[in-house]
Amino acid sequence: MKLQSIFLCLLLLCISALPVFSQDAESHDINDNAPEKRNILADTGYTTLGVILSNVFLNYGARLGDQPYANMTFDDIKLNWTTYRWFWEDGDRFLINQLGHAYQGSTYFASARINGFGFYPSILFIPLGSIMWETIMEPEPSINDVISTITSGMALGEMLHRLFLEIDSSPSVVATIGGLPVSPIGTVNKLYKRPAFETGGGNIYDLSVSAGVDKAFAYFPRHEENEDSWKYPGGHINTNVVYGNPFVQESKKPYDHFELFAGFTTNTNSYHAAVITDGYLFSIKPSETKSSFTSTGLSMHFDFFNATNDLIDNMGYGNLQMSSSAAGWTVKHMHCFSEEFFLEIKAHASFVFWGNSMYNGYDESADYWVNLGNNRNTYGMGENIKSFFTISHAKAGKLELVAHGYHLLALPVTGSHSTGSVFFVYSSLSYDFPLTARIAIGAKGTFWGLFGLYDSAENVNRRLVSSCLYVKYML
Repeated sequence: MKLQSIFLCLLLLCISALPVFSQDAESHDINDNAPEKRNILADTGYTTLGVILSNVFLNYGARLGDQPYANMTFDDIKLNWTTYRWFWEDGDRFLINQLGHAYQGSTYFASARINGFGFYPSILFIPLGSIMWETIMEPEPSINDVISTITSGMALGEMLHRLFLEIDSSPSVVATIGGLPVSPIGTVNKLYKRPAFETGGGNIYDLSVSAGVDKAFAYFPRHEENEDSWKYPGGHINTNVVYGNPFVQESKKPYDHFELFAGFTTNTNSYHAAVITDGYLFSIKPSETKSSFTSTGLSMHFDFFNATNDLIDNMGYGNLQMSSSAAGWTVKHMHCFSEEFFLEIKAHASFVFWGNSMYNGYDESADYWVNLGNNRNTYGMGENIKSFFTISHAKAGKLELVAHGYHLLALPVTGSHSTGSVFFVYSSLSYDFPLTARIAIGAKGTFWGLFGLYDSAENVNRRLVSSCLYVKYML
């Protein structure tokens, strides 16, 4: 199964749902059609069934795609359960390991959420589904896959669950189609005649979709042959969702506010893709005036960046990449100069409790590196800083500056694959000019930088610069 479709589903979920979102709809609340008293055994049973169905359908899709890992036998399953076969890194592509497993983990999590479990209890079902997948659906179980599925699945899962409730608040056919990739298990639950325990509607603070033409330039010192695929212009699509008011949040409920950005650019020879998120686990309002609003609190983040120079032979491995699951402190501030003119500042400082970046060097002969599936990774912990600066005027337009920095220090347990440090930088500058209340045209410049400092292998210095022109639709 080509897991690139997973990323496209994340982009398309908001596009397909545009007609069903409304600020005037009923707010997120308890579903009146849900049972007055919960049956924990039944809820657990349906949740487990959803986890099993998720794995069965993913495995079936992989079989249709002739993926060798999907062809499990009973002997393989017996060996997985009777002998210790767990190991680090299964040789899968970066796209699969860091985004595919995040989406997979989100389905396990969402199965629990749609059946009445809260945020924290739902996390317990992610390892259940992941261990089942690794030991029954794949020939050799991978430790890093389980960790990646858990750490990223809970963040992505809660966001997709809440977006599914927003979409599900409309009875339209568009809502049903749009809800399927967002929460497959939530959609399947309707077949059981089991209503969701919560309702959605009216929680989308901001939603926009932009599409346009992009030109990227790659700079790979000592590996210039990999730059050729970037010389052709391509097309891009970006989606940005803001759930809940970022600046007046005061909540103890995880993800009452979150932000989700997904972008994809390709020229059929190469692509670069990004997913950037953050969500409050809890938040407070330290100050509020008639013109100034501030929220702050503990937040969780799942970020993903991947760029590859060859869609056919290098599909998903990547030339520049970083994934990060992190938790830290967030401050979001808005100052209104007038009804039409405002300033927004958002800042995050976080601890990366699980991150990954593939090693991109050329030194294939180095004994120091373990060559598994041509995929050599730096799994580690570290820190990251994310900042957003926006100034907007209803008539003059909106200017936004974004700057992110990530650092990973390789974990000792993965030392057989890599040791050293990885730095990743992402920044962008964009300007939107409004044509109507809903439509704007704009331009955006983006910079990616990957810098790897390794103990016993070639250091890495790779950069990608892109510029684009686009049309944006705003709800």
